[in-house]
Amino acid sequence: MKTKLYDESETSNAICSHCNQLVSTTFRPRDVPFSDGSGEVKHVLAAVCDICDRVIAVPAQATPAILEARRKQVRA
Repeated sequence: MKTKLYDESETSNAICSHCNQLVSTTFRPRDVPFSDGSGEVKHVLAAVCDICDRVIAVPAQATPAILEARRKQVRA
């Protein structure tokens, strides 16, 4: 199965947990915090809600950047 690679400004749809509805999203570079609050990954491509401007999802192609940011955070 091929993984879809997204480009900045590309659009998609997703369910926004803040807006509680299906919304359109735009892929934009963002600083995204780790779910445990222990740090963040800088300037990673993310799906951003076009209504509330919150990060909804991070595409699979961002995984290497997330892993590297996590490794740096764990070493520190």
